[in-house]
Amino acid sequence: MFSVESINGRIFRQSPFVATSLPSFGPYLQEKKQTIANHKKKLIDFTDDSVSTEGTRVYAPKGPVPRVKDVIAKALQHIGAYQELNIEEQVQALIDPEMCVNCGKCYMTCNDAGYQAIVFDPETHLPVIQDSCTGCTLCLSVCPIIDCIKMVARTTPYVPKRGLPQAVEPVC
Repeated sequence: MFSVESINGRIFRQSPFVATSLPSFGPYLQEKKQTIANHKKKLIDFTDDSVSTEGTRVYAPKGPVPRVKDVIAKALQHIGAYQELNIEEQVQALIDPEMCVNCGKCYMTCNDAGYQAIVFDPETHLPVIQDSCTGCTLCLSVCPIIDCIKMVARTTPYVPKRGLPQAVEPVC
């Protein structure tokens, strides 16, 4: 019925009577006027200015919205000294394969700025965390899907592998 035409990125609907030009005399003039009138009637019927709210979500706050003075200094109780950190607690990343959209951001970040602890499974093409994960949370911070990557307690302690093993006799 209508053809679609794109000019400079804009999409135009083209009616069938534009492509086939009718003469402006005799019985063709009447047919042309009737076709244009039908087209205008369909456009008027097609354009509905009312906005349907069916199926749309409307935000309704669960409680009163906090004011700025209510939020100031709420996080201070969670700030502590460096010496108070638990050095025995170790975490590593865990990726939920059901939520992963396979964007590759975790892989790129871990390989560029992390510990190269993420590889892609050749069969499922999903990221897999290896034992070399140190729990730096870089992957967690770049993941676009909330709660797709979680930091969980390590089952085995992380032992860093730094450099070459020390020689029995120093070379110097």
